[in-house]
Amino acid sequence: GGTAMAAVRDVEIDPEGTFKYILVRLQRPGGGEQRDIVRGTKAAEFHNHIFEKVNPEMEKLGYECKCLGGGKIDHNSKDKKIRVFGLST
Repeated sequence: GGTAMAAVRDVEIDPEGTFKYILVRLQRPGGGEQRDIVRGTKAAEFHNHIFEKVNPEMEKLGYECKCLGGGKIDHNSKDKKIRVFGLST
């Protein structure tokens, strides 16, 4: 069961603005396949808000999630520029 890991998008971030992001490691329970994804949104006031949204979504697909860290992204899609800065534990 579960969704193919390849079907989970690597990166989902807001198209514009400055916002928090987290790096999440997905893993099949019991080891095996794993992969890292990035999620970021202005809607999240704190980094753990992003994790609290991503975690249940990924658990439904059959993955365990571990947050590896995060920071902030300044995304300017018009100029095709992304600045990654800051650090969150």
